[in-house]
Amino acid sequence: MRPISQTFRCFDEVVRRGSIRKAADSLHLTAAAVHQQILNLEEQVGTPLFDRLPRGMQLTTAGEIIIAAVRRGQRDFDNAMTQVEDLRSLRRGHINLAVSPSSAEQLVPDAIQAAMQSYPGVTYSVRSGNGESILKWVETGEADIGYGLRRKPPPGVVEVRAFSQHLGLVTPPGHPLTKLGKRPRLRDCLDYPLILMTPDTELRAMVDQIDHREQRKARPLVESSSVSMVRRLVADGVGIGFLIAENVVEDVAQRKLAWTPLADAGARSFSCLYQRSDLTTTVAMSMFLQFLGHSIEATENRFHTPARTSRTPRTPRKRTPRIT
Repeated sequence: MRPISQTFRCFDEVVRRGSIRKAADSLHLTAAAVHQQILNLEEQVGTPLFDRLPRGMQLTTAGEIIIAAVRRGQRDFDNAMTQVEDLRSLRRGHINLAVSPSSAEQLVPDAIQAAMQSYPGVTYSVRSGNGESILKWVETGEADIGYGLRRKPPPGVVEVRAFSQHLGLVTPPGHPLTKLGKRPRLRDCLDYPLILMTPDTELRAMVDQIDHREQRKARPLVESSSVSMVRRLVADGVGIGFLIAENVVEDVAQRKLAWTPLADAGARSFSCLYQRSDLTTTVAMSMFLQFLGHSIEATENRFHTPARTSRTPRTPRKRTPRIT
């Protein structure tokens, strides 16, 4: 057991032994050193932790509260150190992922490549589908981890982490809607040809939850279940679309598209990581979730430029997430 601190180690040992002298002998320290650690802790807490009795040191009520917290913290610390040691010794493992087709284009490959630099022995299977399929694969055990826009999971599947996502207007660079001097609202876009996702997709649901408040309804020129098709048609000048930043990061970086967050209430949603509630998270899964989380946050941060309406992603320095 690696002690969190010398002070807690001394405090715990005095509680166990009921005596500063016996605790000092056990710890191979002087009694004066152990006594000073106890005094320091009592000063920090602001109240005595022991009643000094002829028969030995007895915890006060405050002392009982503190020792319980210290021991919980020590257990958590020991568990964390065990996981870190497991990560350091990770040589092999396999992860089954279920993600949307757009996430499979860049986000997930970026996370896998980053993970491979530190853990080359871990292998991956990645399948892509819509939100319903992703959760179904997690439910049946065909996928260890699912990632997609938030929807209600089936029984036995739990959301383990959520990342804020903002719906944005996608246009060719220089489009009039990028020059409004403010974030556009959905109603500002309705006079232009619309390239929308199909009604069974979460991206369309984000549009619809804004749209139901408007007297004029969004009437699509083209509907598609393919994010790639929406991007292509918008880039070719056929119309405008609505996607999240993750969907367009490369096209915006290459100045093929412009992405502008919508100002409407309801334009914000979440992308979520899912897994089965009865599934024990393996060391390999825990490792990859860290890299995937960093990849998701890095993508969002590339568009984090509040002073501008038409966003061009910044290119951050590549870094490997620290595991320790």
